[in-house]
Formats: sequence, C-alpha cells, structure tokens
Amino acid sequence: MSGKVVCYKVCLVAQGFSQVEGVDYFDTYAPVARLASLHAVIAMANHLGLELHQVDIKGAYLNGKLMHDKVLYMRHPPGYHEDASRCVLHLRKSLYGLKQASRWWYQKFTQILSSLRFQQCKVDQAVFYKHSKAPWAIIVIAVHVDDCTIAASSVSAVNTLKAGLHKHIKVTDLGKLHWMLRIEIKRDQAGGTVHLSQHSYIDSILR
Repeated sequence: MSGKVVCYKVCLVAQGFSQVEGVDYFDTYAPVARLASLHAVIAMANHLGLELHQVDIKGAYLNGKLMHDKVLYMRHPPGYHEDASRCVLHLRKSLYGLKQASRWWYQKFTQILSSLRFQQCKVDQAVFYKHSKAPWAIIVIAVHVDDCTIAASSVSAVNTLKAGLHKHIKVTDLGKLHWMLRIEIKRDQAGGTVHLSQHSYIDSILR
C-alpha cells in the first residue's frame, strides 16, 4: 500500500484479450467506491468517533461463480498437459484475466453482504451500510475491488463483520486503516483529527 513490495505472487490467468465484446461478454464492472465517498466515510468516522479498519480479500476474482448459462473454455497452460492442443478446460468459477471476472466478483460480494443484512448505498453502489437504533450501532463498508475500508461504532462490530466475511471468503485482516489507495492516513482519535497524505505516491512519481 505504501508502494513497497511485500510479496510476490503467481496465478493462472485466462487469455481474456481473445474474448469478443457482445459475443463472449457484455457487461463488465468492478466495485470501486468513489474517492469522494471514501473521504465522506473517513470524515463521518472522525466526526462520530467510529473505528476505522481495513481488510483485503484474498483472490477476490476467484470467488465469482459462473451462471449455468455461461459456458467458458480455456486452453491448458503450456506444459500442463501432454496433448494440450486437443484438450481444453471447462471453467466452473471465475478466473483472473476474464473480462467478466470483476463483475462476477461484485455480484458475489453483494450477495455476501446482503446475507449479512447490509444495504447498498443508492448514490454509490460500492458503499454498503448497516445500522440499528437500539442499541445504536453502525457499520459502513467502502469497497475498492478487493480492499474494504470499514467504519464501525465499536471494535466488536468490526470483529463481528470480519468473522461474518470469513465464513464466505478468505480475508486478510489489515487492522486499523493506515493506507488507502496509496493515500497515507494518520488519525489522532483522541484529538479528533485525520491527516491524509500522498507523499509516498508523489515520491514514486518523482523517482
């Protein structure tokens, strides 16, 4: 998040560049909250004294499920099958590289949050919320593809949400919010202030 390499990953991807729009796929959409929405969530959390946390979804696009009417095949990766030229793989789940992968992931995540009784914001469809009047509690989630910024009225509410997500998908708990879209966030909760800085991003551009 700060621009430093934490680890290296390797994954199998589909040759989505060979897909034809209107034939192999139609709609593509990734859940990306507007920057103004993220600013609003942080400002609201600071004003109401909410907890700010963050989680990362492991292999987000791999969680998308193909509908029964969606039939997709892909070639074997080189060296995987002795006679790969005569065989193909029938995909049952989404895979990185597919044009539709982001949309399927968004549909899957929306279903998960709906099962956890979250409502979708009408202004920004990548923002979800849940609140109760007695006892007063609120949780707001701003989604940016596979990163989720969480604002909640208590630590226990945050932990309950994380546990609920764990039942459906693999989640990396990043703790309190310090980085968001390469923006460094420094919060003095006692003093009621939040500072946002892009110095790391600016330094990388200058380098």
